[in-house]
Parts: sequence; structure tokens; C-alpha cells
Amino acid sequence: MTKGIDSLDTLAAVIPLLKAALPVEVSIALCDNEQFTAYWPGAHIDLKIQPGQLLQQQEPLMQAIRDDRPLRAEVPAEFYGFAFTGTATPVKDASGRIIGGIAVQVRRHSELIEIADRIAGALGQANERIAQIAEGSGNLAEVSHELLDLSREAEQNAHGADGVVRMIKEVADQTHMLGINAAIEAAHAGDKGAGFGIVASEIRKLSGQTVTSTNSIRDTLGTFKKLTAQMSGSVERIAGTGQDQAQSTEQLSAMIEEIREMALKLNDFAKQL
Repeated sequence: MTKGIDSLDTLAAVIPLLKAALPVEVSIALCDNEQFTAYWPGAHIDLKIQPGQLLQQQEPLMQAIRDDRPLRAEVPAEFYGFAFTGTATPVKDASGRIIGGIAVQVRRHSELIEIADRIAGALGQANERIAQIAEGSGNLAEVSHELLDLSREAEQNAHGADGVVRMIKEVADQTHMLGINAAIEAAHAGDKGAGFGIVASEIRKLSGQTVTSTNSIRDTLGTFKKLTAQMSGSVERIAGTGQDQAQSTEQLSAMIEEIREMALKLNDFAKQL
């Protein structure tokens, strides 16, 4: 309560000085017991109060005068287009009689709070998306490692098949030599060895076809080994890229989470202004 005021005019004379001395932007309204007598709006807080405007029964100033006690209220943006904190205090003269009231309005930084909320919400959604990407990158790296193992196994099997091909060629070479020896023996036998010579000729022909087939298989296996080696290199690079991407997204997620926490702290700070 304000006491010892000779008149509202006396108080009105010092309000502009007090308003200018305050470190925050405010608007101040002064009234008698029935109507507003003066109003000093702020640059960004103006309730459009006019001198002579009658007090309404539900207004904080009227309640403060009627109940003879100071009031404080948080006024949401729905009423005036912006949120503010308002106080209403009865004014008494030197004899203690209530002669009016004074109301002070301080604009809350609701826009700052809203921006901080939106930043925190957007960062939270971005963090969720990055977490999904990081999970996908991790899965990609895991699948790439599996493919890499399979390609290396295929390459090892191709090397194993090389040994089988070499063995088949050796058998074919030995069979060819046997066919040649058989043909020589058949020639020595003359007419009696003619049938044996035909068999020897077929053996040599079969061994020659086997050698040709094994050479073709060897060429195919060589190409297959080159392809599997190239595939292993490609899959290994993919796996490395997936791991790097997963690590990068984890680091980015940590940064975004830190910014989100800062936005929440900014919100708390704005609510205290």
C-alpha cells in the first residue's frame, strides 16, 4: 500500500520520473475510486487506457481498492495481444483514507519463451530423425560387414577350386600320356592292336577336351576371383562409410541435444524476466 500521498496529482507528477528511472519497460495507470485519471504507456506495452475511463468491477485496481490490499496477476496474451505481469495497489492519503490506486504492467517475454519452446521442439524432432539415421547407418555397416565376410569366403572358395582344376589338368595330362603310350603299343602290335589303337585315340581326344575345359574353368575362376576381390574392396569401403556416418550422426545428435538443453534453459530464464 502507498501511504502519505497528499493527492493523486502529487503522485502523478513523480510517476514519469519513476517510469524513466526503472530498468525495465513498464506502463503505469493511475485512478481515483471510480475512474482512471492518467496513463503512461510503454513503448511496447500499451493497454489503451484513457483518462476518464470508468473502472470495471472485475478490474484488479477496483479489487485492490475494494479489498484494501495489493494484487499481482499474470495476464495472458489472449486479452491484450501480449502477456504481461500486472500489479494493483491502493493509494491512501496522509490520514489513511483510500483515494485511488496505481497499476503497473511489465511485459513478459512471451515471444522469447515461445521461440525457445519452438526451438526445443524442433531440435527434439531433429534429434529423433538423426537417431533413426544413425540406427540405419549402424544397420548398413553391419550388413556391409556380413557381405564382406561372404565375399571373402567366396574368394577363398575360388582359390580352393583352383586346386581342384589343377588336379583335373594333371589327371588329363597323365591320361593324354597314357593314350600316347597306348597308341605306340598298338602300332607295335600291328593289325592285332588296331582296336586298341582306336581306344587310345579316343582317350587322347577326351584328355584334350578335358584340358580345354579345365583351361576355360581356370579362366572363369580367375575372372570370378577378380570380381570377388573388387566386390570385397567395395563392400569394405561401404562398411567404412557406414561406420563414419554413424559416428558423425551420433556426434551431431549430441550437439543438437546440447542446443536443445540450452533452449530449455533459455525458456526458464525468459520466464523469470
